[in-house]
Amino acid sequence: MKPALLVIDMQNDFKKGASAYSCEMLDDGLTGRVKQLIEICRQKNVPIVYTQHTIKADKSNAENGEPADVRVCIQNTEGWKIIKELETKQKDNIVLKHRADAFFESKLSEALKNLKADTVIVCGVWTNNCVRATAEASYARNYKIILVSDCCGANSFVDGFTPEQVNDFTLKELKERTYGTQLLMLDEIKNIL
Repeated sequence: MKPALLVIDMQNDFKKGASAYSCEMLDDGLTGRVKQLIEICRQKNVPIVYTQHTIKADKSNAENGEPADVRVCIQNTEGWKIIKELETKQKDNIVLKHRADAFFESKLSEALKNLKADTVIVCGVWTNNCVRATAEASYARNYKIILVSDCCGANSFVDGFTPEQVNDFTLKELKERTYGTQLLMLDEIKNIL
């Protein structure tokens, strides 16, 4: 196994309460667990790839139909930046993206090929959007997938379902639909690297 860690969209605009697109589960606890996961991967020489949702200032790459007043992650703004506690290192890869699927019109495929990765360890936000889309796209490209369940966070747009319920359901559904996908907790990762 030659893994790479994908840290999906851990950016200031997605922190709980930060914007119209904040992730209700992206609090200090989730940030701390993702930081621990990054540290474990660094200790085990697993390369780190951060995705950074990036909308141009003129919004020319924003999704169709999205109201202009709820745009987030505008390039070079404070909200666009990766959360300070998850500071990147010079050897890390940072992949700019503008859709849920981090492979779409980005350099993620190239980064993973250069790293000779055959497995992606996935964490970040939102589980029910960018994490899921990127995991499915990874599966379609024949990568093995490890989802770190307590290092992912979701939102809920369905009455009667909490973000935690949506997170758990999305992760379990991904595990069942994408053959060979592993669903692990942070404390289990050390044992497989």
